[in-house]
Amino acid sequence: MHIWIDNTQLTDAPDLDAALEQARLHAESQGRLIVDILVDGQPAPDEIFDDQPQGLDSINELRFTTADTNQLVVETVNTAIDSIQLLKADQAAGTQQIRSGDLSDAMNTMRSIMEGWQALRDIADQVAQVTQIDIPSLKIGPHLGSEIVDSLSKALSEVRETLQNEDWSSLGDIIEYDLDELATKWSALLNALIQGVQPS
Repeated sequence: MHIWIDNTQLTDAPDLDAALEQARLHAESQGRLIVDILVDGQPAPDEIFDDQPQGLDSINELRFTTADTNQLVVETVNTAIDSIQLLKADQAAGTQQIRSGDLSDAMNTMRSIMEGWQALRDIADQVAQVTQIDIPSLKIGPHLGSEIVDSLSKALSEVRETLQNEDWSSLGDIIEYDLDELATKWSALLNALIQGVQPS
């Protein structure tokens, strides 16, 4: 199996697992991440990372495209920071809808809010994994990263509880005060992640 990574041809690999591992190690040695894979000229299917992918037994060539790890991390985190403003706008709208009794629209807005927070958490986890930054020990102002992460988990748990209990007054308070404050703290946490890497 022939392997290309960017413009460099690597040693042929006997199978798919060996090819993926060889490409990963080569990319890491250059401070880069694999961002795209072509299988015989076609975009790689998601199944390529399965333990025993089906229909990928006769690959002739794999071509990998990489990106600078630090640069990609900074761009990804900056996008997440920008999304916090949209999240805060959703939270303001959700609070207004709950206070005015517009519960149908409020439930749709709540779905966007929960998805937005989950996306932020996923990005932080992925960045931490790639950069080996320990989020819990990060110092963000007077807080540790662990406090900010735990506060979000607690607030989202309270959101789910108030939704189940149809406690609209408490739900409005959590969104208006707790989640709004956490949005500011998470913006600071994400900025701390950016400072933890040095763009090439």
